[in-house]
Amino acid sequence: MPIRPATHRASGQARRTALLEAAIEVIAEGGVGKATHRSIAARAGMPLSTTSYFFSSLDDLIAAALQVVADRISARVEEALRMIDEAALGPEESIEPFLEQLLSTPQSELTAQFEIYLECARRPQLQATAHQIMASIERAAEASLRALGISHATRRAPMVVAMLDGFALHRRAWPRGEADRRVLREALSTLLRTFAAQDSVKG
Repeated sequence: MPIRPATHRASGQARRTALLEAAIEVIAEGGVGKATHRSIAARAGMPLSTTSYFFSSLDDLIAAALQVVADRISARVEEALRMIDEAALGPEESIEPFLEQLLSTPQSELTAQFEIYLECARRPQLQATAHQIMASIERAAEASLRALGISHATRRAPMVVAMLDGFALHRRAWPRGEADRRVLREALSTLLRTFAAQDSVKG
């Protein structure tokens, strides 16, 4: 079998990436119900057959789009951890770098994430992928807690993610500018202080 040249592979990867970006945009604008092979291909500026070439089904395409969003969330957390480690920041001082990364998430990605979560109730075939994505985000939160010296990171990470997801969802419905930053900063600070206080009592 002939080996495809690197330029062909790069072109194929670029088209696949463009389809995923288009899927995120379509889902964010119209919900999962508007995400069809035709609408995604049209948004990407590609022939309809392109989606079937790269993805075995529409659900496969939607799941891959959600994975892109999750990978970007994890990357932002890793970048915040790198900044915290380089500056040797403590728990309270570390909040600002996390805020910068969290608040820099494009609204289209957040909307697509929640749209797909909601769709899981109607399309159970998406649940396994959504669970994997949520677990990967929780692992990123767990790594953050460990880096900040917080005990029981595995058990506490879902609490942090639930709070952040709830905040992000509310911010989509009622964005309040700088007030959002103040509320999130105080919420993270309160959560970290609570964990630290519990650790000191148990210690």
